[in-house]
Amino acid sequence: FLQTTIPPQSRIWWCPTADLSVLPLHAAGPYRKGQRNLSNLFISSYTPTLTALIRARRHAPLNSNSQGKRLVTIGQAKNAGETELLSVGAELDIIGQRVDAFATFTCIDGEQSCISRVVEELGKNEWVHLACHGLPNRTHPFESAFALQDGRFTIQRIIGCDLKNPEFAYLSACHATVGDKESPDEVIHLASAMQFVGFRSVIGTMWAVDDGETNKITSTFYKYMVDE
Repeated sequence: FLQTTIPPQSRIWWCPTADLSVLPLHAAGPYRKGQRNLSNLFISSYTPTLTALIRARRHAPLNSNSQGKRLVTIGQAKNAGETELLSVGAELDIIGQRVDAFATFTCIDGEQSCISRVVEELGKNEWVHLACHGLPNRTHPFESAFALQDGRFTIQRIIGCDLKNPEFAYLSACHATVGDKESPDEVIHLASAMQFVGFRSVIGTMWAVDDGETNKITSTFYKYMVDE
């Protein structure tokens, strides 16, 4: 049906509900030799609600070539009780190299990555890249959090932030789009919290992410972001 009504390589928006909200709809396909999967035909994006999509599209589109963009990268590799993320430092270095020509770049890492500093930087920068552990709480979703140096930066705290001009957030953290197990229609997770406070475009993960692969994904993404 989509192939007959929508031009190839168009962007399509998914607004899944109930059990569909935990499925990778963008990866649907026959996976047979000679046949194309959905990802070969269209560019998929997700929205937690139609209201969020309408609000985001009222603004001018992101222009990565514009001078004067402000980007903050936030890294936290070590947390008590969590596996150390060995690639965080290299990931932040890659971003700095990619965006240096067109963005004002701030990097906070390790002991600097405390909650109060992160809130401060979110208020100053249009773009943010978070590289840390994502800690979903499917029973109490407002307690889902990013693991920072001095504790958990929870959804409850995130949605209380007053940001000036948020545009783009890249969440390099596991389970950034995992919501409430009992109420999947409510779509409460880390990525939707960033959208709620105003970020028009958010990249997040549905499952665990291999620490070693994040550098490859990050490098490729920002290469095309800058080139475009």
